[in-house]
Amino acid sequence: MTQFSSQSGVGLIEVMVALLLLAVAVLGFSALQINALNATDESLVRSRAMSMSKQLSENMRLNTLVVDDFMTELNTLNQGTKDITEYCEKVAQASSSFDQDSCKSDACSPEEIAALNTWQAANLGCEQDIMLNMTTCPDMADINARQCIITSWGKTRPILGDSEENACGNSDGSYKLGSHCLIMEAY
Repeated sequence: MTQFSSQSGVGLIEVMVALLLLAVAVLGFSALQINALNATDESLVRSRAMSMSKQLSENMRLNTLVVDDFMTELNTLNQGTKDITEYCEKVAQASSSFDQDSCKSDACSPEEIAALNTWQAANLGCEQDIMLNMTTCPDMADINARQCIITSWGKTRPILGDSEENACGNSDGSYKLGSHCLIMEAY
């Protein structure tokens, strides 16, 4: 028995080391799974934001007489808002001024159609926690006046500005690091 006493407990240490390695592997796999879920969620929101931007862009192309009205309506909804809650409250307040059924006939003016389309896009955005805005694209004021449709989610605001902390992008149109948004050029 004395010759085996130096080996006593080695098997238990081997089992504990194996369990430690297994625990580290499981934790690593869990972190990988969480990152994969976050990437999937971000991809879904980006897809929704792109779809909303495309829909708004198509509505602008159908109603070319009042393209500036789309931008004015969205800027009004974004003025003074700091987050999605305030934005969606403004959208809900704006809903009282729209009679959706009245614009399903030829009786609506292009301005009323632009206001209705803008409100519908903003309302859809609120349902999906996405804010919308529109501005003239940087360095495009003299060239075809292209519009930048900005969609944002999370704590990012749908604006371009160097001084704004939670802005989607800088005033030159480049994305800010860590922002959660999408900028689509429309004409």
